[in-house]
Amino acid sequence: MVRVSDEPKGGLLSTMDVLVALDAESVFTHFQDVKRGGYVIVDTSTFNTRLDQLQYMEDELKERLREFFSKAGIEPTVKGVIDYLRNNGVNVLTMHYADLLQEVKKRLHDIDLPSLIGRYSNVVMTAYSTAIMGLPIDYVFKGLEDVFTGRRGGKLLEYNKAIVEVVYDYAKPIKTNISLPPIKREVRAIIVNGNEAVAIGKILGGLRFQTYYPITPAADESFFIEAHNIVSLDPPVTEEAKALEKAGIVVVQTEDEISAINMAIGAGIAGARAATATSGPGLSLMVEGTGFAGMNEVPVVITHYQRAGPSTGMATRNSQSDLRFVMHMGHGEFPRIVISSGDHREAIEDAFKALNWAERYQMPVFHLVDKTLANSYSTVIWDIDKKALRIDRGGLVVTKDENDYRRFRITKDGGVSPRSIPGLGPIFWLTGDEHDEFGHITEDPVTRTEMYEKRMKKLELADREIPITDKVRLYGPESADITLVGWGSTKGVLLDVMNMLNREGYRVNFLQLKMFIPFPSDFVKNALSKGQLIIDVESNYDAQAASVIREKTGIEIKHKVIKVTGRPIFVDEVYDAVKKILKDKDERIILMKGP
Repeated sequence: MVRVSDEPKGGLLSTMDVLVALDAESVFTHFQDVKRGGYVIVDTSTFNTRLDQLQYMEDELKERLREFFSKAGIEPTVKGVIDYLRNNGVNVLTMHYADLLQEVKKRLHDIDLPSLIGRYSNVVMTAYSTAIMGLPIDYVFKGLEDVFTGRRGGKLLEYNKAIVEVVYDYAKPIKTNISLPPIKREVRAIIVNGNEAVAIGKILGGLRFQTYYPITPAADESFFIEAHNIVSLDPPVTEEAKALEKAGIVVVQTEDEISAINMAIGAGIAGARAATATSGPGLSLMVEGTGFAGMNEVPVVITHYQRAGPSTGMATRNSQSDLRFVMHMGHGEFPRIVISSGDHREAIEDAFKALNWAERYQMPVFHLVDKTLANSYSTVIWDIDKKALRIDRGGLVVTKDENDYRRFRITKDGGVSPRSIPGLGPIFWLTGDEHDEFGHITEDPVTRTEMYEKRMKKLELADREIPITDKVRLYGPESADITLVGWGSTKGVLLDVMNMLNREGYRVNFLQLKMFIPFPSDFVKNALSKGQLIIDVESNYDAQAASVIREKTGIEIKHKVIKVTGRPIFVDEVYDAVKKILKDKDERIILMKGP
């Protein structure tokens, strides 16, 4: 699904203006989502395909479609669906795919394209779509050139360009009411997905050691770091980033997630800026290792890409159901910072800052990214504030051999002790057991209490030092009749809904929660204590962020809009839910849009 606009948009719509049906299954799955007056692009060679012939469609969806077709009197074929769409005000644009490729074959002479039809369907449909919307062919060529570079270029680029030319000629007479005129702006921008955004933030933040075990959707971040562990930007984001451009990053694929977290912890102990990335079941395997990092005050960043659980769940679907787990994972109590990104720009900045916080406060930092953000792309205006992205290693590294060095010294600086690095300074001890200031094992009750308080007080220091804008943000009017509350990938959706409602005359604002530990209790309490209607929107069953708000502020949010299907939350379904709450006072609405 793609949403295109000349102004920033934060979320997807469940309905579509154009359905590009690459195959028969696309027609059956999505035909009900096309707007009246919209367009369907379909290959006529699929017209005789019957619903029962689709091998990979979910049986439950097939059964629902059979029931719908029976009631509506629709023949269960692609042609039957197309006729239904035409009768309901949808424009149908047809092509005969094989004929187009035959024309390409005539132009090229040296390839049997019909035998490779499946390889080119995406290019045919992309060209057809952009052609009927009036996008210049040069833009498509530029896209192809970006994809087919180096060894992937040559003949492949030639073939694909020839296909685009033929399709543009074919589509030239077709007129639609949708246009994509070129936009000229004097700004620098990048198009990234969430995995790439986090990777860029880590690279710019001085990451030196990254571990991972392949798991969806986290692995792509490490793949990107492997391929681009030197990011050269003109001008550099920071002087530190410039100095590190040629240093490179060690990326290790481990045998499992237990090894991944333990190797990252070891690198953090050794003085490297270290991180790991995982999803779902992988994080469950990191519980014991994370506790070791908490006990020994080791700086390490864990990027957690949330997907639908429990267990394997739906590995390729979205969720926000791991919040409480991340906040409390590990037996016993130890400090950690938990930050959540709401869009791709935030993902870059938060990944950078997470490395700083891990070393500044000597503790694990969890960076939460939804599956929706991880695998979706957006345009990010590249105007990053250099002053906000300065590498901070904490400034408490001991390199001299001190006879009385105490790795866990109780200090006046909020519990943060001077670090040392093995081999560069004094000897120190690390253990999973409770210990004294030197690191020696102890069960003395007084020492235990002192060390416990020392560790936990670091959160008070972090709470004082970390800017409020890194913890929570309020968008829209300061005083509103309706406050939408959300976190993670709901940010863009709720901003869009807020703007739609404000244009209608409502007074609406949006409270975005970013940091859950330490939690910005005072700010949140002040924002939600003004007598307005509060609506929480989340992709989990228990409305976990709302429960955190109640725990930290005493404010209970009665109206909750939730989604657990694994599909993205759509702008229009949240808009409809808010309108229903205003009308019927519903306290719990479950969203279901998306096939």
